[in-house]
Amino acid sequence: MELIVQRPNKRIYRRGQDVIKLFGEDVPASSVLSEATNHARAFEAGLPVPRLREVTKLDGKWAIVAEFIEGETLLERMDAEPENPEWLELFVRLQMEVHGQYIPKAQRLQDKLERKIAASGLDATTRYELQTRLEAMHPEKKASHGDFIPSNIILREGSAFILDWNQLTQGNAAADAANTWITLEKYGYPGLAAAYLKLYCERSDTARQHVMKWAPIVAGAALGDCPAGDRAFYLKWCEGVV
Repeated sequence: MELIVQRPNKRIYRRGQDVIKLFGEDVPASSVLSEATNHARAFEAGLPVPRLREVTKLDGKWAIVAEFIEGETLLERMDAEPENPEWLELFVRLQMEVHGQYIPKAQRLQDKLERKIAASGLDATTRYELQTRLEAMHPEKKASHGDFIPSNIILREGSAFILDWNQLTQGNAAADAANTWITLEKYGYPGLAAAYLKLYCERSDTARQHVMKWAPIVAGAALGDCPAGDRAFYLKWCEGVV
């Protein structure tokens, strides 16, 4: 097998026409099975997703096997042609395609955010404010990817495939957009983040203020399980909520 990506809790390999996501020993079966189920649900909804092959164990570790998509990421294409508006248009169009789906058995986004804010480590006053803001938001039932960024999109011969569905939920599309916006900022693409927010709001007819209201809620939730080195970034987005 050819190692493609190595992360603290997983490794991703290519084996012929398959891609194997091999999880660490400390990753529970429930998390792996949940990710595989989300992947299958997205595929069954008709979204552009690689085919799921199987969930298995290799060397005593859980693994998800899926179709390997030969190509380049949308981020690589954006970096190569930063002035070409076609790629940002494609990015927003794909996200809106996800938001246009209803996946009834997916976890509710509101529940996920509420649980993660409770585990954020923020003080009680800030947690209360974020929870109150969350409860006041309109509860939509749109599919949300949860980690929709250009590096999770593979381009192949005029087609695009969306990867990594472990954060799939149903909820408010603007929350998913807010997460994309602040994640682009986190990875050091402030210009792309601003251009994305402008284009997404235009194409989806969403008020920019609505997406921005979700930003501290999403950031506060991200504190629930983010690496220690990312805490300062997300804390910045929570400043001024009280």
